[in-house]
Amino acid sequence: MNITQISSQIAPIRGVGQGVRQEEKVSSAGQPTFLDVFKSIFGEAVEGNRTVSEDRIRLMLGDADDLEQIQLNMQKAEMAVELLTNVRNTVLDSYNDIIRMQI
Repeated sequence: MNITQISSQIAPIRGVGQGVRQEEKVSSAGQPTFLDVFKSIFGEAVEGNRTVSEDRIRLMLGDADDLEQIQLNMQKAEMAVELLTNVRNTVLDSYNDIIRMQI
């Protein structure tokens, strides 16, 4: 009788505090999940606002030379926040439509 160790074939149990592994973040079709897309949009909005804040400080201190780049950064940040707001509103509208459905 041959006994094989099964511990190598079983994935370890992750704790509650541990997140999803990187390779599990895409759907079975290889497409990114909605959560990944939303996190990306949110990250771009946060990074854009951070850049604009740094540009404003540099402008007030007189260290800014390229006003066109500062204006471009401001427009990028504004568009990122607008996109995030539109996605959030669309998701909430869809959720409310689903809640109101008659079964």
